[in-house]
Amino acid sequence: MDRVSLNKVIQVIQGTSVLADQVAASVEGISIDSRTTTPGDLFFAIHGQRLDGHEFVAEAIEHGAQACVVKHGTETGPLSQPLIAVDDVNRALQEFAGWYRSQQQATVIGVTGSVGKTTTRNMIHSALSPFLKGVQSPANYNNEFGVPLSIAQIELVHEYAVLELAASRSGEIQELAQIAQPELGVITGIGPSHLEHFGTLDQTADAKAELFEQLSAQGLAVVNGDDPFAESLISKTSARTLTVGLGDQNDLQAVFVRQAHDGIKFQFEDTEYFVPARGKHFVYAALFAIAVGKEFGLSNQNLIEGVCQFASVPGRCHVEQIGHWTIIDDTYNASPVSMRAACQILKDWSGSGKRILVMGDMLELGAESRRYHHEMGEFIAASGIDLLFVCGKQAGAVVQGAVSANLSRDRIVQATDVSELQSDVVSCLEVGDVVLVKGSRGMRMERLISYLNRQVSLDATSGEKKISCV
Repeated sequence: MDRVSLNKVIQVIQGTSVLADQVAASVEGISIDSRTTTPGDLFFAIHGQRLDGHEFVAEAIEHGAQACVVKHGTETGPLSQPLIAVDDVNRALQEFAGWYRSQQQATVIGVTGSVGKTTTRNMIHSALSPFLKGVQSPANYNNEFGVPLSIAQIELVHEYAVLELAASRSGEIQELAQIAQPELGVITGIGPSHLEHFGTLDQTADAKAELFEQLSAQGLAVVNGDDPFAESLISKTSARTLTVGLGDQNDLQAVFVRQAHDGIKFQFEDTEYFVPARGKHFVYAALFAIAVGKEFGLSNQNLIEGVCQFASVPGRCHVEQIGHWTIIDDTYNASPVSMRAACQILKDWSGSGKRILVMGDMLELGAESRRYHHEMGEFIAASGIDLLFVCGKQAGAVVQGAVSANLSRDRIVQATDVSELQSDVVSCLEVGDVVLVKGSRGMRMERLISYLNRQVSLDATSGEKKISCV
């Protein structure tokens, strides 16, 4: 973050200072976590769902906070650093971020959608970063707290910032976009994700379209043109529009898509692109990156080099070797759309080993949850998967769907929690097997990945065990 004087901070968030003789100092970063606060930071004592930041003001100061923003009435005790009192700390964080964003020259690219936000954000950054100075949202900093922290990373030297925007209710994307002030907007697609909060797919689409509604007429809205809601999303913006996808109707179309042993290849404008990741959904992320890159004036050759540098992160279709097995770690989250994409990866997987899916519940699907899980079981059966391990409250619906679509019951293991599946999974593994692990965040499916790593450390021969559990 560029240096900002405390006097300016007080003015922006309309605060009242304590220890006024020190407010001539400056801050060079913001923090909402006392554990990661560093010298020179401005600490905001936010009130979250679980914790109240006011309990950690002293610790933030110990870690070098230059000043702390607190709620009126909490400025007590001996002070070594200035406190800035406001009516609402959470709101003050957003007000500061909105003002700071307005001081920057970087072009902001906002990314939202039901699935693929993080992958698309990473892909865009991979495409741009070899040729332009810029930043992207760290980790999953995509909500009312994460977006301000992401904005604080931008500095005057940066030419772009790729910011991920997420929502669990209508109006939230609008609020985040008003803070981030994006010039470019990307909506990856609409699917049954967070239906528990949005209600219907139409309402989900309306919520995501809030990003496009905030774009100016000079901006650019990029959308998945293969998505059934593409036309509806485009109708919500006054900005220029661009569709990307595999269908002929798209402005940017990928053709000759094929899975290679170490990634996926496709052609665009008679030029071959390669993405070092498995799964057709990565082609869409690459097309979004190409669309954004061309808006910045990058050539096809530039974009070939940039997209090729993409690397998946743990939890998002991340391929790794554990012992003699290939593990696809897709444990970060799950929805019907992303689960189908995961199954497609296994279906297309080449090799002589078994293709194994370990699936946890897809959460937040509301009243239609059982139906979605039953349909997923049917899709899994049609994907040619050799073994299915399934856990969670909706495991029975998945099993019923899979069996109804002719997946043999003796190829399925069902449990309440992934911890109950761990030993069964290991006992079934042989050299060359591929295991895809996926479920919603609340299912904590990554525990299986940890268990497999421990087993390899403890028993180097576990990869040679024969099928004995199904």
